[in-house]
Amino acid sequence: YKIGDTHYWGVWWGKEPFENYNTKISSFMSEYGFQSFPEYSTFKQFAKQKDEDIYSEVMKSHQRSSIGNATIEEYMSREFKAPKDFKSLLYLSQILQSDGIRTAIEAHRRNKRQCMGSLYWQLNDCWPGASWSSIDYYGKWKALHYNIKKAFSPVIISHEFRDSSLNVIVVSDLKESVECEVEIKLLGFKSKVPIKKWSQKSQINPFKSLMVKSLPREELNVNKKNTYIQLILKNNGNIISSKNIFFLPYKELNISKPNLTFQLNVDSSLNKLYVNVKTNYFAKGVYISSSSKLNFSENYFDLDANQEKMVSIDFLSTENLDSLINSIKLTSTWSSFH
Repeated sequence: YKIGDTHYWGVWWGKEPFENYNTKISSFMSEYGFQSFPEYSTFKQFAKQKDEDIYSEVMKSHQRSSIGNATIEEYMSREFKAPKDFKSLLYLSQILQSDGIRTAIEAHRRNKRQCMGSLYWQLNDCWPGASWSSIDYYGKWKALHYNIKKAFSPVIISHEFRDSSLNVIVVSDLKESVECEVEIKLLGFKSKVPIKKWSQKSQINPFKSLMVKSLPREELNVNKKNTYIQLILKNNGNIISSKNIFFLPYKELNISKPNLTFQLNVDSSLNKLYVNVKTNYFAKGVYISSSSKLNFSENYFDLDANQEKMVSIDFLSTENLDSLINSIKLTSTWSSFH
């Protein structure tokens, strides 16, 4: 892992932790990946309710890896409690895959002096089932594909822990310099008011990775079960990149039930349906499901306490709009266990 082209499968085949993505880096990381199951609507297209078990004959036949199901279960147990049902298991596998591969992409981009290529395995599927893809057989975006869009944005904010200190890094693939403002917030899961806040203005040169802020361990001496760090990168006052950092695995965090609500608005001239999602408490991996074969503009996103987000989805003029509206449902990671 020094120079040349590398296929790194210590994560997945070797069952190494996702954190190893931060150090297993060579000149071009041309293959790495982690599996997930497709969403429940895809499952229903090739299986029946009696097959709702990842070890059913149908599900085993639609598994692309000899170690797939057991490996997903092992990694899931490291991060989460046992999901309450089959549908929750499918969803959590996507959150797991998404968080893991975003870790890899950000690590490769942060280490520009060493690495200038990152190609995850894989984009899409040749048939429905569990696989390393970010888009399933029917064209539905998994959580991974939404997260990849963020991880491969031209300018991103990222982080790494070194000796228990938090280093905040901005990475740019633009060919011109960019002026940016970094905001770092320590937040609780029940309030949008920061417990602590730091800010830093920086200029990022073209094609550079720059550490813009380092918080020593003393600054992070907090109740790790009840708090998280939020990184925000702004340019001209607009947020261009953000991410949340948790101190502990999700199963060890004290996250209360988020009350997720939504309001709908139809723009018939554009054939778009807008969904405005709100929450009272922090919600991880907010997932909007619907009967549509198309994808929402954003999905599987985090919401801070008392935050709202507007997303949209196109609808066909031949589509039954009432059926689409009535099919919309919200869930989050919390709902997978309660």
